[in-house]
Amino acid sequence: MNTPTIDADALFAILKPEVEKLCYNAPLFGEITLKATIHQGNIAKISTGIEISCKIDPRLLNREGQK
Repeated sequence: MNTPTIDADALFAILKPEVEKLCYNAPLFGEITLKATIHQGNIAKISTGIEISCKIDPRLLNREGQK
């Protein structure tokens, strides 16, 4: 039984601009994400995200109940 194959070059052509946008806008600290939904070998939906992370000062976490 032959497994259907996907045209990787066609997928890269569609995803490359989205990856470039993410990379050019990447935060110094955080995450970039790209998720592609494939239906019958074609990209049906692309979801992208940029998340910025920052460290929280531990003193701020222990302020509960203090005045």
